Amino acid sequence: MKSLEVFYDGGCPLCRREIAYFRALKSRVPVIWLDLTDLNAELPTELDRCSALQRMHVRVDGQSYYKGAAAFAMLWSQFAYWRMLGLFLRIPPFTCCADWLYRIFLKIRPHLQRWVRTQEKP
Repeated sequence: MKSLEVFYDGGCPLCRREIAYFRALKSRVPVIWLDLTDLNAELPTELDRCSALQRMHVRVDGQSYYKGAAAFAMLWSQFAYWRMLGLFLRIPPFTCCADWLYRIFLKIRPHLQRWVRTQEKP
């Protein structure tokens, strides 16, 4: 792997916190962070902004797309302390389980977002 592009929801306080955490870490490969809420950001033609905002997407080497838990697995496997979890989640049965949990998280994400926004300082 030569590079990674991470497409994330910059309007989500949970996503912003997670991305800020990973941006501060040293990655094994160059990572390009693309905020999908930035309407000036150019997106690849094959990626629809609205559907991409619904779950995290990662593109590897400008070619292969991963979404949901598979995207997290690809991202995590590039960071020292997260590498083993990322590699573990890339094993198909575990990817499926993680994606199932991610879909549950997505259902409660709006409630968590509201709670996090109340905790943020103005």
